[in-house]
Amino acid sequence: MSLDWQDATHRGVTVLTLTGHLDGEATARFVGAIGWIQARNSGRVLLDLTGLVSWSTDGEAAVLDAARRLGTQEQPLALCGIGDLPTTALTGNQAIPLGIYPDLDTALGSLTPQG
Repeated sequence: MSLDWQDATHRGVTVLTLTGHLDGEATARFVGAIGWIQARNSGRVLLDLTGLVSWSTDGEAAVLDAARRLGTQEQPLALCGIGDLPTTALTGNQAIPLGIYPDLDTALGSLTPQG
C-alpha cells in the first residue's frame, strides 16, 4: 500500500493532497511531507483527504499530530474530504484545533480571505 502527496497553492491556501493509504510505512512518508510543508509555509494549510482510500489508527494519529504542528488557535489546520474514513481520534479531540470541511471547494471558500 502506498501514499502519494502533492502540494499546491489555491487561493492563497497551501493544499496538501493525499492519495492512497495512510498506514504503516506510509505514515513516516506523511510525517516527512508535513515537515516539508512546515519548513516552507507560514500561512493556512489545508489537508485534502479526498483521494485517501484508508488510514490506520497510526495514520489518523499522524494527522492529529500534523494539526498540532501546523495549526494554531487562530489558524487551525483544515481538513477536507474525510468521507467514510474512521475518525475516532479526530472527533474525540478537544485540545487541538481543527477545521473540518466536507470538500475542497467548501474549505477554500471558508479559508480564502474575502477581499
